[in-house]
Amino acid sequence: MIKPEPNAVRFEKDSLTVFEKLLQGHNKAKESLAWESSLDNLIEKMTQLPTAPFPTKLMELFDYHYLVCGEDIATIIDKALVIREQMRHKQRYIRMKEKYYSLPFLPKNTYLKRLNVFNHEGELCYYIEGRIYLRLQRLLICLSPRRSKVPLRNLFAVRQKTVRLQDLEIFHYSPFLDLSTTNPRNYYDFFCDYYGKTQLRKYFNTKDLKPKQSEVTLQHMPKTLDEIPRLSTSQQVLWAYFFFRLIGLKLRINVEVAVITRFLLIITKNSLDNYKTTYFYKLLARAPYIKEDKRLITDLEIVKLFFQANKLPTADIENEIQNLMKK
Repeated sequence: MIKPEPNAVRFEKDSLTVFEKLLQGHNKAKESLAWESSLDNLIEKMTQLPTAPFPTKLMELFDYHYLVCGEDIATIIDKALVIREQMRHKQRYIRMKEKYYSLPFLPKNTYLKRLNVFNHEGELCYYIEGRIYLRLQRLLICLSPRRSKVPLRNLFAVRQKTVRLQDLEIFHYSPFLDLSTTNPRNYYDFFCDYYGKTQLRKYFNTKDLKPKQSEVTLQHMPKTLDEIPRLSTSQQVLWAYFFFRLIGLKLRINVEVAVITRFLLIITKNSLDNYKTTYFYKLLARAPYIKEDKRLITDLEIVKLFFQANKLPTADIENEIQNLMKK
């Protein structure tokens, strides 16, 4: 399939497609609650940009010539290829130089004598020195009578010492291009990815989604026992289930369904008559698996927040959430 030539209108649409796919991935992760406690980290991973010198230069080019000056994307790509031509002799790679002990009784490339690690500028960042020594305890075993022989190579080992001279900078490289890339389409895809990610980051900064969600959740979260009725019935059941577990009483092992049912009816100020016909009793009979997995995870997260607000341990709830997410 031949892709159409890049132009300004198509570039905006393709960049918007990148933005929408990233946003859909974020929303899907948020709904599963797998990333709820670290949405900032999720956004950071989704919008990660390369840090190597070449793509960094291209991003600066785009920021000024496209976003500020409004130049056509084809012109931006032409200028990017010029930058590539100027920088192509500056390919930057981390280099390692290894040297091993080479003795007749030692296996090859086993005992490291010295390892030098150079950065992209060819500067030595750190080195590891290995000093070979004899394992006396094994030698004694080998020499003692009635003992099985120890292979000669097993009598030796190496102690290593690391000397750090300066920090080694590790770059994140672009999956679309490097200094060997000359195909304009790769540069087009690179700029689409960059523009889509910057738009997504701008969207999150503008909407400030995470703080608002947290504020709403905490605002409606019960803080005291009197506020338990504000939870849904299923959440009340889960709260009671894990509360009794917290004090060492496991449902159906140490405490009956009827006891917790009556407890919940008292807390919620309902009649104890015919308690076996209540919804509490029905749900407790199969607690904690009272809903489908995804809906149950949502309720468990709400109950976990309630426990946290009251400074109670949440390990049992978190374990249950993790088990459900693995299914």
